[in-house]
Amino acid sequence: MRPTNIVYSFITAFSLLLTGCTTTGQNSAEHQQAPQPLTASAIYTAGKAAMNSDDLQGAIRHFNLLTTQYPDDNFALQGQLELAYAYHKSGQTSSTIATTERFISDHPQHKNVDYAYYLRGLTAYDAAIAKLDENTTPIPFEAKMALELLNEINNRFPDGKYNADTSQRIETLNERLAQRLVFSAKQQLDQSNPAQAALLAKTVTDDYPDTSAIQEAAMVTDQAYKLLGLNSDGLNNGAQDSSAIATTTPAPESQIQAPAASTTTPVTAVTDNLMPPSNEIRDTTWVMSQGAGLYTIQILGTGNERLLRHQIKNSDLLDKVAYFKKSREGNPWYSLIYGSYNSREAAQAAAQTLPSALRKSNPWIRKIGDIQASLDEE
Repeated sequence: MRPTNIVYSFITAFSLLLTGCTTTGQNSAEHQQAPQPLTASAIYTAGKAAMNSDDLQGAIRHFNLLTTQYPDDNFALQGQLELAYAYHKSGQTSSTIATTERFISDHPQHKNVDYAYYLRGLTAYDAAIAKLDENTTPIPFEAKMALELLNEINNRFPDGKYNADTSQRIETLNERLAQRLVFSAKQQLDQSNPAQAALLAKTVTDDYPDTSAIQEAAMVTDQAYKLLGLNSDGLNNGAQDSSAIATTTPAPESQIQAPAASTTTPVTAVTDNLMPPSNEIRDTTWVMSQGAGLYTIQILGTGNERLLRHQIKNSDLLDKVAYFKKSREGNPWYSLIYGSYNSREAAQAAAQTLPSALRKSNPWIRKIGDIQASLDEE
């Protein structure tokens, strides 16, 4: 063989060898770089690391991945609680409550289920305090929910490790609510709404008797009674407003109840309704035409006149009720009254026999002359 051919063959063989080695090396590298799924332990550790470094969104991603990929693993059970805590720390109230409630539902006997109850109540408490700081309604829904959830913890775990903290939060929340109610009651007095002021103040004395606001509430109640021309026995948790002919339990703003009937009231007084039959709905004009010395039962108030008239027509009340229009905070307000009676005692007795749907609205007794006077001021 010629030397030139020998050299060429050697080079060709060497090139093929190098090519084969390169291909083998690439295949080996590709095989080594194939991703391996993370274990439950690794995902949990990564989530905890993110939490410890205040990377809450990173922690949420890891714990969500953990509970999705390994739902039955012990790390995933603890991961659900860690996820709830990460939601809580990041201010995601709804997600926190949903996560803790899912844990409570799925693992009611878990050794750490008390923590799920506690975190749920704590989150609701924070939301309630934030809502109270916004200075909105006297008793926001969030506060009611927080009290319910915090009390549930103490009822389920009376000797639990979270009992002292939850009890303190319940006390704080009750104090804040009582103070807010008294403040709102004073505002109602300033706005010449003594009935609403009495309602709010009585809510304090009835529902928050252990708070520091109790004395102020009693003073506001006395002032409101005087403005209404009543003594302390003349109005018992009286109410002025509701949103419609009640089918649900009214909010605290509507908790005034009709006074108990006097034990000396004749039974015949119950039927002593002077309101004559009518085929038309009675309105403000009819109210202004009545004798000022008569009494009636105020049922509720609403800003929706159309709904009120519809319910009067469809509730067999045409012969028994009337309504009048006033202005409330610049908007029209329509109040429903039931019956017309010669005396307060007769009206009180009649209030005890109202249909159950009307009694749910917590009616109260009013003198028709007082209603007429308030309408004259409009």
